[in-house]
Amino acid sequence: MNQQNSFNQVYGSAKSHAASDDRVAELAICAVFTALICIFTMFIQIRIFPTEGGMVHIGNVPLFFVAAYFGGRTGAVSGGLGMCLSDLLTGWTLYAPATLIVVGIMGLVFGRIVDRKPTVLRLTAASAAVLAIKLAGYYLFEAAFVYHNVAAPVVNVPGNTIQILTGALVAVPVILVVRPVMNRFIKKEQKGVYGNV
Repeated sequence: MNQQNSFNQVYGSAKSHAASDDRVAELAICAVFTALICIFTMFIQIRIFPTEGGMVHIGNVPLFFVAAYFGGRTGAVSGGLGMCLSDLLTGWTLYAPATLIVVGIMGLVFGRIVDRKPTVLRLTAASAAVLAIKLAGYYLFEAAFVYHNVAAPVVNVPGNTIQILTGALVAVPVILVVRPVMNRFIKKEQKGVYGNV
């Protein structure tokens, strides 16, 4: 009986330690990709239409990458915070609340669809879904808080579409090319975290 209790205590302690390590790793990944997404969003900002929106950046590339390999929750936190910070630091302050919510949902949905198993079909479906979320989310925000009418935000639809398509055209090949390396890395990390349990 005492041996069984000792085993349960050791096993429970090992599981708790592994869960703690897993949370620390997730927080570290969120922090790194929040910074990368913020920097990538700030690095290139090209206004393609003379409107409030219609701006192309490459912040969606690390967003799609982290969501594809580390899941929707990490994608949501990293994407929402990273692009929100970029808005605050580059003069797009009005859009920051919408970015936090809309991009957070984009990261969540992209990660859930890809489900850490990136294939051309999954990545294409995820890209199409986040495009719809982007267009609907910013259209509603601009109609309610920027232009105060339902017609004016339509002018930003082409720019927002180009922004997502640009990110997907860059991110999808990168995600597929590094898939073997990332799969080995993730399996190694999982073994390191859970190997002693």
